[in-house]
Amino acid sequence: MTHQPDPAVAGLTPGVHQGRQACTALLRQVLTALAPSVGATVPDAHSPMPSLASAREVWLIDRQFNDWPLDDPLVLSGLGAWLRQGGRRLQILGVDFDDTARGLPRFARWRRDWMHAIDVFRPVDGELPATLLGVLVAPVLLQRLDARDWRVRVLTDPVHARTAQTEVADFLQRCEPSWPATTLGL
Repeated sequence: MTHQPDPAVAGLTPGVHQGRQACTALLRQVLTALAPSVGATVPDAHSPMPSLASAREVWLIDRQFNDWPLDDPLVLSGLGAWLRQGGRRLQILGVDFDDTARGLPRFARWRRDWMHAIDVFRPVDGELPATLLGVLVAPVLLQRLDARDWRVRVLTDPVHARTAQTEVADFLQRCEPSWPATTLGL
């Protein structure tokens, strides 16, 4: 059986992309590509480029997510379809979740429904290394180089993805759970 590369990965041009529209489109493309395709075949272990829908873990990392397309219904639908497959974890690492909750109310409501499959962390010291910012869905890494100027580097090879996974795992040692689904109070 020949394996067809994931159209989302095949359609990504490695390199640096700039501009709000281009970067938002890249984020949207990768996050919506998580939804399994109807009639898609399960990739075998020898496939050079597995489908993004087969990823078990997705990392979203940024200081705050207000300028991400996370309120987009298609993105939420794609993430939900991906999580419904079971055994999937959406990992979110950020600093300012109060701002995110206010700026992305649809995403904040959606997240509460999926909290059983979502982990949210924040660095204890409040600092995120710039090299970690972006989206990691192995083998795709969208690295945010400059949020203000909207520059994103697209990497689609497993070597960069494994390196990023190692860096994130190391950094998590300095993080704590954050953004509870409900706020307890008197």
